[in-house]
Amino acid sequence: MPKKVKPAAPRQPERIEAPASPYFFLLVLSCFFVSGMTGLIYEILWTRMIVKIIGSAPFAVSIVLTVFMGGLGFGSYLAGRSVDKIKKPLSLVRLYGILEISIGAYGLVLPLLLIAFKPLYALLYNHLFHYFLGYSLLTFIGCSLLLIFPVTCMGATLPVLSRFFVTSISRVGTHVGRLYGLNTIGAAVGSLLCGFWMIHWLGVWGTLVLAILLNAIIGSICLLVSRDAGRQETEAMHHDPPSSAPNTMNMLWDKNLPDPIKRQTIYALIIFAVSGFCAMAYEVIWVKLFGLIVGPTTYSFTIVLVTFITCLAMGSIFFGWLADKTRHTLSLLMMTQILAAISALLLSQLMGNSQIFFAKLIFHFKESFALLQISKTFALFAFMFIPTICLGATFPLVGKICTRSLEKTGQSIGFAYAINTIGAVLGSFCAGFILIPLLGKENSISLVVTIQLVTLLLITIHLLLKDSASFLKWSPMLASIFIGFILAHQFPHWDRKMLSKGKYHRFDDIQKRDIGWIEALFNGTEIFSKTENYELVYFGDGIGGFTTVLKSTPDAIGETTYSLLNSGKADASSNRKDMFTQTLLAHFPMLFHPDPENVLVLGLASGITAGEALLYPSVKQLDGVEINNQVVAASDFFIPWNYGVLHNPKTELIIQDGRAHLELTKRKYDVIISEPSNPWMAGLATLFTHEFMNLAKNRLKDNGIYVQWIHSYQMDWPTFSLV
Repeated sequence: MPKKVKPAAPRQPERIEAPASPYFFLLVLSCFFVSGMTGLIYEILWTRMIVKIIGSAPFAVSIVLTVFMGGLGFGSYLAGRSVDKIKKPLSLVRLYGILEISIGAYGLVLPLLLIAFKPLYALLYNHLFHYFLGYSLLTFIGCSLLLIFPVTCMGATLPVLSRFFVTSISRVGTHVGRLYGLNTIGAAVGSLLCGFWMIHWLGVWGTLVLAILLNAIIGSICLLVSRDAGRQETEAMHHDPPSSAPNTMNMLWDKNLPDPIKRQTIYALIIFAVSGFCAMAYEVIWVKLFGLIVGPTTYSFTIVLVTFITCLAMGSIFFGWLADKTRHTLSLLMMTQILAAISALLLSQLMGNSQIFFAKLIFHFKESFALLQISKTFALFAFMFIPTICLGATFPLVGKICTRSLEKTGQSIGFAYAINTIGAVLGSFCAGFILIPLLGKENSISLVVTIQLVTLLLITIHLLLKDSASFLKWSPMLASIFIGFILAHQFPHWDRKMLSKGKYHRFDDIQKRDIGWIEALFNGTEIFSKTENYELVYFGDGIGGFTTVLKSTPDAIGETTYSLLNSGKADASSNRKDMFTQTLLAHFPMLFHPDPENVLVLGLASGITAGEALLYPSVKQLDGVEINNQVVAASDFFIPWNYGVLHNPKTELIIQDGRAHLELTKRKYDVIISEPSNPWMAGLATLFTHEFMNLAKNRLKDNGIYVQWIHSYQMDWPTFSLV
């Protein structure tokens, strides 16, 4: 009986004809660039709008970021499952245009939804705030319902345009890398424009309207240029037999593919997921660390974000081109991730001890705002270049490995991107809610690097088990991984005393002891730490930043001073000058009110002001609102001056943003005392606005008194007069 021969799988085309001229491609690419720009603008604006309701406490911001990233992955997965059914390229452009118009239209609706959402969230806040897990879960669900539609549409755009642009299987890496890189550069431009100019000149609402108009324009352009797509699809329906989309597993590893190719695809997806986890964890940790090193201002955070995103885009474009030039794509992918892990570790070590370098840089360019920001950008770019370039390499390299057929480009890219986004969501969540609160930033970086290296080690071992003859090929990679393990055990190790004091307080030191730039970068911490005349008695490292308590050496009259600092900025102390401010801030309103029973103190800090307010016997309840839980532990060092205010049964501690508490609470107060840090600190400007004063007024009882502490130092006259 003749042996049955299994029919060969139909040969997939390696190239399909381009649907239009290069100018058409350039037009759509330009639209995708603008789409990346508006996407980041929306993320910034929507986050600002939502945290005005739920508060800007670190956990709230992490929830919004997690929802945003999760929606992008969900949209990519959904689009990837269906986009390959569309056979006509112009139909893909039309679908992309519809997605962009939908995003812009939702931008008009979201402010109205937030107005409707506010009473519901206020109800949640007043009944469940003290139940952290349940409160956080319901907040997450609420944010998900608000953002799921637009971010799903945003996530769907990448697989849709990947299906449109990838016309040659031999150039998958180049096309995907260029597409993702260009969109990411647009995101960097959007972040830069929004952070430095748009909100300043147009305001939040003007910037939102501009983003909506841009979405409408690029969506309309895509619909206009694809106007003939409907007729072409109608004609094609008479010739193309109906087909069902293959499932996700078959999309990535067909039964006819050899085992080595299947394993390579699985390895690539595992690396892609872990890379997404690590990239977002690095970003969360670095934003907090660099904000302290470069300066805890809104502009500094914008610079860090723009630099990170730009380097990711450059890595995507370069390694996308390189992916099509090599046959060893998996090896290249693994080497980039090893280099990313080791360089991230060394970067974190260098940045953590670069206080003097950036203090010198800020002092040198302090007279020119533009030159200062440009110099910060170039410095951060040099620091972050290698690790973020390597992290940006993953998308085009994985896209090259996973895409085996032009007919399944959308599914391959969509599913791979969804896998990466799942890792990114977990990385953002774990860094913000678990790693930093439990381990601190130093140990968190070591752990994330170790996770990245362990993943690569296990894959390398599995490759060797399948092909022991290739030991020499993989031995350099094994050696690099073990070097990374040794470094992760030793670094990062930061000088906590130097981190505790902000660079703005070191200008006198820089003037007295001028050292070179290279020496300031590599030896500045060691040189200056020898002259520090204080003892670090508390170091709190949390998602809200660094909180420290310094104990000074006794002065001429034998007095020892304790100082509390947040992100290097002194916010309270026990010295005589600060004691006048902290005590009188309580006594002025309490003395002028005839019968103060309910008191609210916004900004706990040392607790001295709250402790002074509780000295009045008429007080029945004092609410202390503090956004940073590390401050709570630090306040125990000031018990001799705050009379153990947190241990007083009349005191209720509320870990929340002060503005959000006034917005949501139903409580009314006889006295409200607001003593926030300086307005130029990131996130604090909202506590010095006319809107905030109105919120406080609405929470006062009849004849209630509101008192505000305003700083007259470390600000120029225009800023002070504005406040």
